[in-house]
Amino acid sequence: MNILIIEDHPLIRLGLRQLIADSDPKATISQADNFPAGLSLLESEKFDLLILDIDVPGGENIRMMEIVRKRQPEILILIHSGYDEDVYALPYMQAGADGFLSKSSSHEEFQLAYKALINRGKYVSYHIQQTLLNNLGDASSKKLQNPIMTLSPREMVVMQLLTEGKWTKEIALILKVKENTVSTYKRRIFDKLEVADEIELSKKVSLLKNF
Repeated sequence: MNILIIEDHPLIRLGLRQLIADSDPKATISQADNFPAGLSLLESEKFDLLILDIDVPGGENIRMMEIVRKRQPEILILIHSGYDEDVYALPYMQAGADGFLSKSSSHEEFQLAYKALINRGKYVSYHIQQTLLNNLGDASSKKLQNPIMTLSPREMVVMQLLTEGKWTKEIALILKVKENTVSTYKRRIFDKLEVADEIELSKKVSLLKNF
C-alpha cells in the first residue's frame, strides 16, 4: 500500500504512521501538512489510500473530495477528523469519501477501519452505519443533502466552536482573528443553516445528527 497523510499536526501524523506500521509494516507512507502540498504529491505519484483531515490548512471543505478524485479517481479516501461524526460523516461520505474515522477513536478501531478500507473499500463506525440504514428508507422519496456541506472550512470551525458554547470574543482569540470577522462568519453560518441565533443553531445541528 502506498499511503498519503494530509494532516497539519505533527504528533497526529506521527501517531498515524505508527498505527499504519502496526497494521501494515510494508506500507509506504508520504505526508503533507497542508492541502495544496498534498495535491502536489497526488499529481506526481499514485497512492492507494489518502488519510485526510477536514480542517487541514488550504483545504476546501467538502469540495476536497471532488478535487482529489479528479487527480486520482481510484484512490481510497479516509476522513480522519476531530469534528462530530454525527454531523460530518454522512456529508463527506455522500461527497465521495470512502471512510470516516473520529480522532477520538481507539487504536483498535483505526486498525479495523484500515483493514475494512483495504479489503472492502468502505468504513464508518457502527453508529453511523445505523444512521445510514435509517436514511435508506427516505432515499427513494428525497435526495439526502446536509446543509453542513455548504459551509466553508473556516465556517465549519466557527460553527463547531459556537455549538460548544464559545462566545464571539473567545472564538476570535482561538482563531486569532478580529471579532467582526467572527461575526461575519456567524452571519454566513446562520444564513446557510437558516437559523436566527446560537440556540437555534445548536438545535439545528442536533437535528442534522439524524439527517
